[in-house]
Amino acid sequence: MCGLVQRLAFVVLGTLLLLASAPRTDAQRHRDPCQLLTDAEVRAVQGHAPAQKIPSEQPAGSFRFTQCLYRTLEFSSSVSVAVGIPLTDSKRSGPRDYWQAQFKRDERDERDEREESDEKKQEPRRLAGLGDEAFWVGDPVTGAVYVLKGEVFLRLSVGGPPNQAEKIKRAKTLVLYALKRLDTGVKTRSR
Repeated sequence: MCGLVQRLAFVVLGTLLLLASAPRTDAQRHRDPCQLLTDAEVRAVQGHAPAQKIPSEQPAGSFRFTQCLYRTLEFSSSVSVAVGIPLTDSKRSGPRDYWQAQFKRDERDERDEREESDEKKQEPRRLAGLGDEAFWVGDPVTGAVYVLKGEVFLRLSVGGPPNQAEKIKRAKTLVLYALKRLDTGVKTRSR
């Protein structure tokens, strides 16, 4: 009996090790923010190739939020890419709900917040031609492009020039590269 339990434990342990070392699916790879940009693309836009790609994950409640810092030797030229992914494939999308809360709030709520706040915050700026919907959120010093596509959202920020217009231009260019590789959960029809 003891030998049977040991063999069963060995089989279970072996199965778990096999599952843990299994290659990632295409969908997982195409939602990994460290796989969405090539070194050549970052170098072409930022002037420096990444010396290191640093992945991380933040708890986000109803969705998975993964990030990658494309760290360049000239740190101020680094790029940050983050992806919000639904935890399940149900119609209730955590990233979409987050998007609605961030960018589709009732105008009365925004007006009330502005009256309560002494700080001057810039409103999100709508950007055309990226995903289903896109915004630049930031000020002249820092900011990021947020893009909703399908059931996934992407956030990308770039270091570098102090000029906000140039930051937006560079971020949009990198977003276009990333969107080509990003699995958004939307099924496309074959023609």
